Amino acid sequence: MHAELKVRDLQRKLFRAAKAQPQRTFGVLYPQVCSDMVVRTAYELVRRNRGAAGVDGVTIESIEAYGVERFLQEIREELRQEKYRPMPVRRVFIPKGDGKQRPLGIPRVKDRVVQAAVKLVIEPLFEASFRPNSFGFRPKRSAHDAIETIRREVNRGKGDVIDLDLKTYFDTIDQKLLMQLVRRRVRDPRVLRLIKLWLRAGVMIDGRHEDTNLGTPQGGVISPLLANIYLHPLDLWWEKTMPWTTMVRYADDMVVLCPKGRAERYMVELRKFLSRLKLLVNEEKTRLVSVRTGFDFLGASFRQQWKLHRPHEMQCYVWPSGRSMQRFRDKVRALVDGDFQSSLSEKILQLNRVIRGWGAYFRPLNSQRAFHKVDYYVWRKLTRWMWLKHSRTRAMKGSPSMLYRRAGLATLSGTVRYVSLNAV
Repeated sequence: MHAELKVRDLQRKLFRAAKAQPQRTFGVLYPQVCSDMVVRTAYELVRRNRGAAGVDGVTIESIEAYGVERFLQEIREELRQEKYRPMPVRRVFIPKGDGKQRPLGIPRVKDRVVQAAVKLVIEPLFEASFRPNSFGFRPKRSAHDAIETIRREVNRGKGDVIDLDLKTYFDTIDQKLLMQLVRRRVRDPRVLRLIKLWLRAGVMIDGRHEDTNLGTPQGGVISPLLANIYLHPLDLWWEKTMPWTTMVRYADDMVVLCPKGRAERYMVELRKFLSRLKLLVNEEKTRLVSVRTGFDFLGASFRQQWKLHRPHEMQCYVWPSGRSMQRFRDKVRALVDGDFQSSLSEKILQLNRVIRGWGAYFRPLNSQRAFHKVDYYVWRKLTRWMWLKHSRTRAMKGSPSMLYRRAGLATLSGTVRYVSLNAV
């Protein structure tokens, strides 16, 4: 904890220096990356996130058995002597909601620690310049902040929306252009060399090595920061040239809220700038919509409609999207169906983690109706499981009071904590 406090103090100093001098580039950063406090804090961040092993098969548990102090000392020595070399990332594929698969790169633990160390040092330099419309993977900013910004801007009168999706963004980042953007803040050649090594480390797919001359592996500790750096020129340009619109960006997901009737014109300009960044628009998922028609973003559905108790006023309402509801049902079904060896208490313990985690994200929204639906779905799936497990009397089906009170099943109904924004 002492090391973390020192690192925070270092980050505050770097942030203030970068904020005071927006055009300054920082040349002596490598000693901080190699310092005991930064490497130790980086390891602690990686340890908390756990994660799978990389291509070397080394896990957090095996490092703890080997000796954390010995492991950290070896990293510091490799960095100081400039002998550190990353290994290729292990490529895995995770299913997406649309049935497709998302490629994910898993660096080895040592590489994750060194990436985290570099990120701890250079992130404040870029944070000092990042724009307020960017919310993804940034300190003290969240998806809820992005959702509230959209709700506020719709209530202020923005009538049309550009719902834009970039095609395989992380895999199409131009590495040469990315390094040029990094150099606007960082000129320490040893730090720049580390970033280049990670970009060119390659990936291992089923034991086969593939070069990575394009993109940044999605899954690396430093990849979200690099992704934000790459799209920072878009934020700057849009803020300067389109001040009457509002772009809300969460990493590579973005929407643009426009005055009514102008979205098509702005979409043309947006495409032109994205082509300058050598990025492709996903035509299948990109569309122009009215706020009255509604759109989905960050797992939520947005729509402007008449207020329930004030029928002459319009309000932007936000609730869990249909896809988010389906993903929740899929998780519940996977936990409940088929497994008759677990006890009711074990099953409820597993379900409660899913219910509470899902509810925490959507609690600030207009989610009361959705919460009633998911509560009923969970209760129905669980009572059916009990009936199949016991195959006895009707009493074994359970009742809402038994499951929610005596058995401790979590419920979401009545837990919404949404405070409505005043329409401006």
